[in-house]
Amino acid sequence: MRNLPLASSRWETVIGLGLGWLMIGMLVMPAGVSFNPGRLYQVTLVVLLYLPVFCLAIRQRGALWRGLWPQPAFRAFLLLVAWATLSMCWGQQDRPGDEFGRIVSVVLFVLGCQLWGGERPARMEMLLTAVGWAMAVAALAYSMIFLRAPHPENLDQVRITGEGVIATSNYAAAAMGAACVWLAQLPDRGRAWRVASMAAFMALLLFVALTQSRSVWLALAACALATPLWQRSRAGVLVAALVAVVVLVLSVIALAWPLPVLMERGASYRPQILVKALHLIAAHPWLGLGQGTEFTIVVGGQHLTHSHNVLTQAAILLGLPGLAMMVAMWALVAWSGWRHRGEPLGRVTLGLWVYASVALQFDMPQLLDSPRPGWLLIWLPFALALGLEARTRRAASPRLH
Repeated sequence: MRNLPLASSRWETVIGLGLGWLMIGMLVMPAGVSFNPGRLYQVTLVVLLYLPVFCLAIRQRGALWRGLWPQPAFRAFLLLVAWATLSMCWGQQDRPGDEFGRIVSVVLFVLGCQLWGGERPARMEMLLTAVGWAMAVAALAYSMIFLRAPHPENLDQVRITGEGVIATSNYAAAAMGAACVWLAQLPDRGRAWRVASMAAFMALLLFVALTQSRSVWLALAACALATPLWQRSRAGVLVAALVAVVVLVLSVIALAWPLPVLMERGASYRPQILVKALHLIAAHPWLGLGQGTEFTIVVGGQHLTHSHNVLTQAAILLGLPGLAMMVAMWALVAWSGWRHRGEPLGRVTLGLWVYASVALQFDMPQLLDSPRPGWLLIWLPFALALGLEARTRRAASPRLH
């Protein structure tokens, strides 16, 4: 028993590496069919994250569970997971085992964040900073390769992408944009730290600009406009307000004199997709099609495999009950972030919540799926919110554990 804390510390170190690799690996590792995570990437996550989380959670003999179970957000999450798992009974999956594995991987990621940074928020802040910087290096490398390559005149063919699961412009922009959001909310730790974060921030913004992803641009603008609401220090409020004014002015200019890049692709069939999605929901309103069931939306001669909207996607697969569970969970994330807006991770949670609430209305609707940029928008802020609430409970009730 004397070696138990040392062993737990080693497990936590591996989990920290696994969390970092999950976020960085999706930018560089080869993908499988339809931009799904490749087998090698998945195997490394099993070794570095999923198995260590499972083993350490068992070693802690229920301590992790006792810290999370009282939280309404965690209960809503478990209810959503249980409903999604149950819905597989009436769904049609080619590989039910793989689908269940995806659900389990989401649960293990959420638990892994608690085991790594639940009691030590500084560790999570350091991890997010290091990952943000690494993502900026990848963004800069992709940008340099893109800018040096010859391009055709067709606008749709000159949007930058990444590799692996971010080999589409919108997914790549969403991942890099999320890193922008959390780097902007984390405190600096000296001049060198500030310069490095600013350089990373600019590299990420350059990449996002080159993707021409209007949904991510809108999400970042919304986040910039909302940031003054949760800043506590006077300097933070002034800087955030200045950025918000600049963004507001640029937005007004863009609306008054729209650039071709904003108009040439039109609405990208989003209204038509929404109508088709609502028809699918109306056909199976209460049970949905079932988690993992494939469906197709045909618009403009394109066959789409998802609804490009997280709300309609959840309702199509999980029915209105599943949608209600997801909305309840998401609302509790916002409340936790707001209650802890005086803490860096509270501000990160709020920033990602606003950013995701906008971006996920246009793409990346996969809720319970394998690791992809949507995890940074949905499950990362959710995990951070759980950590915030767990620490508050421990501070109020020292004997809880």
